[in-house]
Amino acid sequence: MEIHQIECFLAVVETGSFRAASEKLNKAQSAVSIAIKKLEEEFGFELFNRTEYRPSLTPQGRSLL
Repeated sequence: MEIHQIECFLAVVETGSFRAASEKLNKAQSAVSIAIKKLEEEFGFELFNRTEYRPSLTPQGRSLL
């Protein structure tokens, strides 16, 4: 786990989207998505439910927050 992954996670939670988080962090949207994906792979579970228009925290994501 790296600090930029946690920063990306918190930015997505705060802004409500990967796009807005990328703008807030001045990073490409793909960089934010990759950071979250690597964090999820490290933990072994999904942090966000991506089936709806806006990503929402999974129960595990809420626990991490």
